[in-house]
Amino acid sequence: MSPLTDGMQKALISCVGMTLIDRLVSVLRAEGIENFSIGVGWKGTEMERHFDNHPERDRIDIVHVPEYERGPLQTLVTVLDVVRDEQFIVCPADLFVEEGIVSLTMSEHVTDNPPRAASLAVDKSGRVGAPVYVKDAGLVAGVGRAIQGCSESGRSAMVLAVNRCFIDYCREALGSGERRVVDALNLAIGKGEAICQVDVAGRWFDVDDIASLLEVNEYLLRFSIPEINGSVFVPAGDTMDIGETITLPSGIVLESGVQIIGPSFIAPGCKVGSHCVIGPVVSLEMKTMVKSNSNVRESLLLGGSQIRTGTNLTGSVVHGSDVFQKGK
Repeated sequence: MSPLTDGMQKALISCVGMTLIDRLVSVLRAEGIENFSIGVGWKGTEMERHFDNHPERDRIDIVHVPEYERGPLQTLVTVLDVVRDEQFIVCPADLFVEEGIVSLTMSEHVTDNPPRAASLAVDKSGRVGAPVYVKDAGLVAGVGRAIQGCSESGRSAMVLAVNRCFIDYCREALGSGERRVVDALNLAIGKGEAICQVDVAGRWFDVDDIASLLEVNEYLLRFSIPEINGSVFVPAGDTMDIGETITLPSGIVLESGVQIIGPSFIAPGCKVGSHCVIGPVVSLEMKTMVKSNSNVRESLLLGGSQIRTGTNLTGSVVHGSDVFQKGK
């Protein structure tokens, strides 16, 4: 997601009042996950500071990865070296996933008899993610590459339930110069290990570019109700018109003539100048400033961003004064 993430960790991007990593931890806790190990490399201390006062801090282990430049597989191996559980869930820290996908993957993996090395969540209607090819009995024949005699079943939903033996394949793949978790999966399959496909339904997003970040923003605005103290949320189908300037206790200032079209979210500390139109499908994160006579729609303004007077903005993510548009 460069250049947006050249100076910040992607998992710490805030969307509709909550960072991607906080939202993932919340969903996983609701799905029954008790403890978390998070591998960090570049700017790892920022992630550590982020969790200093987190309500789940005693369940979270931050693992620093010295050789993170070697790729995601290096990060996974480093983290798994400190994990003592026999079974666990593996997923990216910037994944957005609905409740239900993880619990289904876990339950099918745990009840599989005989036990499999890994079970991969597969979305048969997915348009993104690595293609997954299957053979008889629902076993995965390959991920990310076509397999002769096997048809594509769907796309990887980025959730993997594994047994401890899978760590050996991760180490072997890493030792062979591979960088991706999918390479460890394909190595295990090539050695005759059974990898089970778990058919899942529901929304998930691999937040890997501006377009997918805006998709998450829109999904959350349309299908969730933010519970952020002191925020303003206008649901889809509603409009809020401001007559005289109002100042809320949370520091939100909405000047005269502002119109907010739902679904839109405004976090504490934001200031919207006179005669601005905000929405639909807009999130203003903490302490964002939109100056007068501006129109903002279908966009995410990250914390501390500033929009100049008379700006027209559509389909964008703003960080500071920098504007990033999908497809560019």
